[in-house]
Amino acid sequence: MIFETTPPSYSSVNESLVYVVNDAHAADAVTYPNYKYVYEVWINGTKQFTGKVFPHPTTFRGIIDIGAVVREYVQPVLNPTTGLLAQEFGEGKFSVSIVVKIREEYSGTIGAVVLTDSTRVFFNHYNGRFYDFTILGSFVAKPTSNRGLKLDLSSTTNYYFLPYFSATTTPFNITVTQSGVTRTKIITPTAINTLQLFNISLTAINAATWDAVYSNITAGVYTVSVGGVSYTVNIVCSGLYTNYPLHFMNKFGGFETMLFNKARKRSIDIERKEWQQLPYRVNGSGVASLKSGIIMNSQRSILSSSFKNKMRINTDLLFDADYVWLAELLSSPLVYLEDGGYFYPIIITNNNYEIKETLVDNATNLTIDIDFGRQFKTQYQ
Repeated sequence: MIFETTPPSYSSVNESLVYVVNDAHAADAVTYPNYKYVYEVWINGTKQFTGKVFPHPTTFRGIIDIGAVVREYVQPVLNPTTGLLAQEFGEGKFSVSIVVKIREEYSGTIGAVVLTDSTRVFFNHYNGRFYDFTILGSFVAKPTSNRGLKLDLSSTTNYYFLPYFSATTTPFNITVTQSGVTRTKIITPTAINTLQLFNISLTAINAATWDAVYSNITAGVYTVSVGGVSYTVNIVCSGLYTNYPLHFMNKFGGFETMLFNKARKRSIDIERKEWQQLPYRVNGSGVASLKSGIIMNSQRSILSSSFKNKMRINTDLLFDADYVWLAELLSSPLVYLEDGGYFYPIIITNNNYEIKETLVDNATNLTIDIDFGRQFKTQYQ
């Protein structure tokens, strides 16, 4: 028995993870009746799943897709700190290590393991429209981001995330430069195939301990460089409006931040449950009345009500590259709104997203509607 196809390096758990196995026994229905390929999925040394497939009716190969199984074992959890290195995502959060083992079943009996694949690492990204099984390989030792290279940041923002993918434990540098002075920090990943989540806010940078050159960054413009990519950060005034950083999981499985610092509009969705009764009441003496003293009887009454907080928020004017990138925000399954130092999980309720271009649409901003995803109850009666 042999593996004829295995998933390529940096494959996504959100796509198909296809193994093709072939054994001559599958074509011999006389000696090996009711033949099946039995596959086991081992995660971190523990068998987590067993499945069976019949041989293909013409080629007799076993075609196995474990994508739906493996994706259940990657659960990203955002737990940031205010430091420069806000969080490191590794096994079980950004990646998962898999071994597939094959057994044979025939005549109703499952035999011993006859084929064991090497350990393969799969990742929590998605591809979208692409020409191959994976896009992540192009972002090794680079920021795992499609955002533009220029960004605005309020001086009052405490968290602003930039993810970086390290496939090895080789140390690398992140640098911050302002007015010709470069601060350098050496980062050493604790394990292979990890995602380093950097907090590039002014607060985090000034609180960091740098390995080479240290002095505070001041308001204005500074450059953050990592993995050969440089981002120009422009510190902007907080302005008249409440500033809301939105932190979201991007298409690579890392978290990024976008600042919504223009006008907001708040609203409340209310849901009522009511019951109905006759307009009169009959007392213990048998007297019918439409009122009790000077209070009229109600015919329709509210049993209970509940409400949800919603909000419409806006960015500043956007570059074309940011409009393309922010499609990942609208489609992200994990989005947090930061307010008052707390991260609130939200649901973006916009179901359509138009990618605008300055040449066609002039300079524009992005408006989104958000639901805080929690329903509150009022009093019962």
